[in-house]
Amino acid sequence: MKPYCFFAHVAFALDARAHASPQATANLIIEINDTTLTSCGNKKHVKVSALTDSQKMELAGEIAVAAALDYLKSEEEFRQFPAQRFVNFDLIRPTYISIRPPPTKVLPNGSKVWRLEESEASKLRGEPLSIRYPDIERRLAAHPFLKGMSRHHLELLALCAMPTEFDAGQIIFLEGDPANGFYLIETGTVVLEGKTSDGQPVVIDTVSAGEPLGWSWLFPPYLWHFDARATEACTAICLSGIMLRQHRDEDLTLSNELFKRTTEVIVRRLQAARGKLISRK
Repeated sequence: MKPYCFFAHVAFALDARAHASPQATANLIIEINDTTLTSCGNKKHVKVSALTDSQKMELAGEIAVAAALDYLKSEEEFRQFPAQRFVNFDLIRPTYISIRPPPTKVLPNGSKVWRLEESEASKLRGEPLSIRYPDIERRLAAHPFLKGMSRHHLELLALCAMPTEFDAGQIIFLEGDPANGFYLIETGTVVLEGKTSDGQPVVIDTVSAGEPLGWSWLFPPYLWHFDARATEACTAICLSGIMLRQHRDEDLTLSNELFKRTTEVIVRRLQAARGKLISRK
């Protein structure tokens, strides 16, 4: 299997609010091969061979972000900056690696990292998500789950958000899959499904327009606990769990806001799950 290669453009600042005008940047290519993917999957109790191509790519992306962060922590020049942002994080063609010199660093899990000069990175760097989707911040602000959130926090969320759609009957995620996304449902309905003790499917909860879908991105080992299926055509905002965890860890006020809002959803859905499972016994 060809390796997964990601390009990361990382911005550094002395102030977490200054992500638009960084004091330093780093451009990296990260390669994740099949051995690394399988090894990291085993640690998460995920059978990589059973994952779909998109799920493998998501897992590889999570490993690549961790590899990039490990590399950056080892570089003295970036230690003075308390704030860092993944402005770009994109899958690229593995063929680009073939013209590179030996990697700048090889991590213990086999991940390879190349540091690029600015001139080399310009051909790979795209636009941040907030520029690709200029309406995304307005849509975030309009979603009930984020009602009252500060402009600063909405700007951070916009950096890792993109619009998405689901067809009626489409499986959004499955129990046990890597939880690398967080969804804000704008229109349509999604059901969360679990299994009874005898393996029969049971609807645990229904997520309607104006509600969030998924909290497993918050907690290790970052795996979904239920299946999610669209019961009708849906529009939603998808936030990258990988990048969202980074922003959450760097900004404690954002972390508090997300945790407070998500906890309310968790409590309600756990109560619903308990009630329905008991009624099926």
